[in-house]
Amino acid sequence: SLASRPRGTLTVDQGSMRVVRTHPASVRVGLSGARRGARGVRLVEGDPLQPSGSMPISRHQLTSSTTLRFPLDTSTRGQRPIGPFTLLQGDPWGMVSRVVDRTEGGLITVHPRVFPVRRSLAAHRIVSDSETADRRLGDMHFHALRDYVMGDEPRMVHWRSSARAGHLVVRQNLAATASGTTVVIDTDVTAYGSDQQFGHRWLPERFENAIEVIASIVASLPKSSGQVHLTTTAAGSSVTSSAPGAINGLLDRLAVVDSSPPLEVVAEQMVSLVRSTRCSRLIVVTGTPSRALVRAVAAASRVVPGALVFRVGSSQRTPLELLRVVDIDSAEELV
Repeated sequence: SLASRPRGTLTVDQGSMRVVRTHPASVRVGLSGARRGARGVRLVEGDPLQPSGSMPISRHQLTSSTTLRFPLDTSTRGQRPIGPFTLLQGDPWGMVSRVVDRTEGGLITVHPRVFPVRRSLAAHRIVSDSETADRRLGDMHFHALRDYVMGDEPRMVHWRSSARAGHLVVRQNLAATASGTTVVIDTDVTAYGSDQQFGHRWLPERFENAIEVIASIVASLPKSSGQVHLTTTAAGSSVTSSAPGAINGLLDRLAVVDSSPPLEVVAEQMVSLVRSTRCSRLIVVTGTPSRALVRAVAAASRVVPGALVFRVGSSQRTPLELLRVVDIDSAEELV
């Protein structure tokens, strides 16, 4: 009955939350001063007339002070508000309801899932630079190769690589202060379609798999790998930097990364990116990369020896010239 005025006070215990996609999660909502034994009480999220979620409250939960756990939808990666929350009491027939109390909510950030990366892959493919990365010339490291230009000293020619390339290439030295890892997620929507003939439709789960791969990679980098820089191929994309091991900021960024139309993708920024971040290794995660992206990463690999491409869900597993490629279907294969 609604004859007596219902009562109760709501408070949200968590103003902001980080959760993992598909993992169960709930927000704690405090309820105090409720009328004991009241019937037809429920907690709703959003507009009481068209709530986005609703949870009935049993009579035994209505005590002088209790904490309710309101389940949250974590099926989609991203950042969104939660709440506001409203405590309602209705009649037994659900025809009339009265607002008991209302409280503002907070913010939820749904991170991509992170999988442990097997030690052999992390040690030999992700963290290590090129086979010659540790050679030193004075206070310089031999980090990469580039095409020979007139005026280069003959002693800098790398003959074995020149024979493979079919033209002269020379050692390129980089100051020993260069360190850290730059990680790039390709957001080009056309990279995540079907590779089948006449089947270029967008596959959202393939893009999610790529996000989980890059999240697992940044989480696996040891402290010895130096600063981690994260960005995307989207035009105007900023760089998020973090110390290795401090991954919440990087996962927050990945939570809101979205795909981009081809005209809003700028792959050519790769060389300037590795120079501005002064990294010693580059990791690019993509689906089926565009020719422009392959050319850009190949150009960057002349500056940074540790250029590594993760190709996610691609049926076109042909080698990419001058690039190291890891082909996987999902982040589970990193384990």
